[in-house]
Amino acid sequence: MEVKPSQLIKNAEEIRRAEKALNELYYDNKEKMMILQTCNQHLPKIKKKTHRGQLKILAFSDYRTQRIDELIHFLKHLEEKPDLIIYAGDDVDRFAPLPEKLLREEIQKYFRYTDNLELMSVVISDGRSSYSSRYDYILRLPKNTDEDKAKSRIFEIIEFIDKIYNKLCENKKLLKEDLGELIAKYSTFQLMRKRTEVGITEIVDSSMGTTIIFLREDASGSYSHYLRLGYFDLYESFKLKPSINVKKFGEDRDYSYFHVSVGEPKRNLFEELASYAKYGLLAIIGNDNNFADRFRIYGKKVYEIHNTWIEIGSVLIIGIEGSTCGMGPSGNYSEGSVRLRLELARKFSGDKKLLIVSHSPPRGVLDRAMRFGEASVGSLALRDFLEESKNITLVVCGHVHRCGGKNEKINNATIVNVSSHDDPFSRANLAWIVLDWNGEVKEIKWFKLPSLVETILKEYKGEERSLLLQKEIGLSKNEAITLVIAYHKHGNRLLEDLPELANIKYRYGFWWSSVFKLYDYGVKTPESITKTVYEKILRDSSGLEKIQVEKAYIKILREREKGIYLFSPIPIPDLERIVIFDTEYSGSTGVLYGFLDIESGEFKQFWFDEKPKAKEYLQNKLNKIFVHWGGSDKFILQKDLCFQVSTLDLLYFVQKSLIAPISSATLREVHDVLYGVLEDEFWKHSFYEMDGFYKLMLCNRILREPSDAEAREKLASANKADILALKHIIEKIGQINSGIELKM
Repeated sequence: MEVKPSQLIKNAEEIRRAEKALNELYYDNKEKMMILQTCNQHLPKIKKKTHRGQLKILAFSDYRTQRIDELIHFLKHLEEKPDLIIYAGDDVDRFAPLPEKLLREEIQKYFRYTDNLELMSVVISDGRSSYSSRYDYILRLPKNTDEDKAKSRIFEIIEFIDKIYNKLCENKKLLKEDLGELIAKYSTFQLMRKRTEVGITEIVDSSMGTTIIFLREDASGSYSHYLRLGYFDLYESFKLKPSINVKKFGEDRDYSYFHVSVGEPKRNLFEELASYAKYGLLAIIGNDNNFADRFRIYGKKVYEIHNTWIEIGSVLIIGIEGSTCGMGPSGNYSEGSVRLRLELARKFSGDKKLLIVSHSPPRGVLDRAMRFGEASVGSLALRDFLEESKNITLVVCGHVHRCGGKNEKINNATIVNVSSHDDPFSRANLAWIVLDWNGEVKEIKWFKLPSLVETILKEYKGEERSLLLQKEIGLSKNEAITLVIAYHKHGNRLLEDLPELANIKYRYGFWWSSVFKLYDYGVKTPESITKTVYEKILRDSSGLEKIQVEKAYIKILREREKGIYLFSPIPIPDLERIVIFDTEYSGSTGVLYGFLDIESGEFKQFWFDEKPKAKEYLQNKLNKIFVHWGGSDKFILQKDLCFQVSTLDLLYFVQKSLIAPISSATLREVHDVLYGVLEDEFWKHSFYEMDGFYKLMLCNRILREPSDAEAREKLASANKADILALKHIIEKIGQINSGIELKM
């Protein structure tokens, strides 16, 4: 009799206890700062497939920007077809719509809904839990409304919200006369009523009586903030994926019900890909996927491998979705829950080799991320398991784009990171992996598929090509023209070098026009930018472009030279006029505001629930210059505290002028090269061990639970350390401005 994993641990309480014990035994560290999730909510089933001989696998992951049609074309023309295709997660919503049968069942639950429903997110239940889909909504309109009218209504609402949003961004508030003009222009909306006790005004749909937007009125009679409803979620989804599908799913006595999907594919591409492999396609969701995206992994020969393990020949293939890095909807799995799942795999693999499909790499192997500061973001539990186990043959992973297209070995296991960069200039990574009859890795071969830019340049012509470069790549009209001219001049040779040229542009801040001037001089990599070439393109440039060339070259010198000096003086104000400030925030929401008045030495911190005190403090500092280190600090200060004062972004001038042996102008690197590394406990815990991931987790934890004293203490300490570090930098730059030579 076959034993299933669900028989090993019989209920949710046993799972919870086992994961808690494993976390406390092995992984009780920064995980305490996250709201931890379990990856064992649904214990897997095992499917068996008979197979003999070699197993040929085609694997990829994080397929975010490249065209999926390029992948299908590649498979269609691949001479030797794979036995299995593996997708290691993220952007699953690009590959398939939610199943229509599932949608119909879920939407019918809303028929004859008695509350004031007009638009709601689709919530899908799997029998144990319910999940809200990010890009799927239910729209209820009067009976006999057809799909065209429903779609027109959606676009009208999106346009209306966009007008309000732009006014709020432009003026930091919405004036009454502006709102009046918008209401007059869009006759289907009206101001319905005002809740005077809290200053709330509602804009409603005049035909349905349904609230579209809440606005909060301030003392001046203007609207300084908006409160979100479902329509803002729809609007923001549309801004990310600007296409909408509307399908009518039925009517009851009074209403018509529609499924509204934003940016969804019209066909099941997972199923199409699976048709090119003998055993089909295995996939998991990544950390950036919503849990509802699991339901997009369906179709003939398509398997959601986190919850359905596959035994093929001499290997058992298991899946571990999401990550433990703390980022994204499914990025907070505890290491203990991952460890428990791996122990289940050990129990049921028997004499089979284990092939692990994990979105996250093992800690320390192909997992060095850059997006929030360089950090190792892989799974500790997976790393430990690989070091302890002898029967793991292969780990297919993704998540860390910087390490995509590489493979390494740990113990007996080969780790293959098959992720692709998510910029439009990079080609996609595909790994062809062959296991021998005994499940051992015999061969790994890499393929590259065209970047999005490459596809557009090759397949489109004229105005359509220029418009696609603007719409899909985000280039300006002039940049699109510049790129097309360069392609006509250099042909396919340019496409080979484009990823490196894009690296030069975005790493150093050159304009595209300057990048192609460099290319004309034979420059393909940063190392080949000499002083002679720099001076030539500087002479060929003028205006703002010339300034950008100078700034970019400073960054290049910074990487190469070992001395410390300024390319040009940095305008540091007199010390007695400086207030250093630093804010901790999540998205556009301020959590903590810190200030240091250098003249008095007064250090103050205010939390998001102490804004009146912060505003009172700032009113006595109107003659000061507020110095900060890049980021959104100035925006948060102005938006949250409504404080307009002179500011100086020191990061901007350091990037523009400081020549020093640093790889990037992060606060930590600049501080240490100018001031030196500080080794006491405060600096160790509050500065050197406090990365961007961790501070963001602290912010989110405090927003969820404002009374969390531990999180507040750690974030306040980190905020103070950043402010003191900025003070040290200001002092040292003042010395360099005065002609004092710093010793390294």
